[in-house]
Amino acid sequence: MESLLASIGVSKPELARLMKMSPQNIFAYFRRDDMRLSFAQEIVDRLGYVLSFSLEREAPSSMHVVEIELSQGTDTIDRLAFLRIAMQKYGISRKDLAEQLGLNYTGVNRWFHVDDIAISYIFEIAELYDLKVKTTIKPKPTGN
Repeated sequence: MESLLASIGVSKPELARLMKMSPQNIFAYFRRDDMRLSFAQEIVDRLGYVLSFSLEREAPSSMHVVEIELSQGTDTIDRLAFLRIAMQKYGISRKDLAEQLGLNYTGVNRWFHVDDIAISYIFEIAELYDLKVKTTIKPKPTGN
């Protein structure tokens, strides 16, 4: 996130104003180096960009890429579609995921119910299942 801010010339205090938050709260997110996917999406959206994630695994004949771009301006965003698809594609059950992460099944199920997850869990899941996380941040398409 810091590299995006630097590349478009937005400071953390400017981001705080844009997000209608105190600079201390914004700085705390960067110190913690983790945030909810929904909050990251909101930041990127307000900066005029689109955020997408994919979890992928290399195969001998080709690379399997699962990438779902987050739609903007809708109440029906499926933030965790990329995770659902990757879990189905690679045979990962929610029960197995919970066990591997040392969490209870209810907690993992809740991610899908509220359609949100801490970004650090995305990377932890990728590491556990030998997957690569691909994060794409690109400008929002402009209307015609």
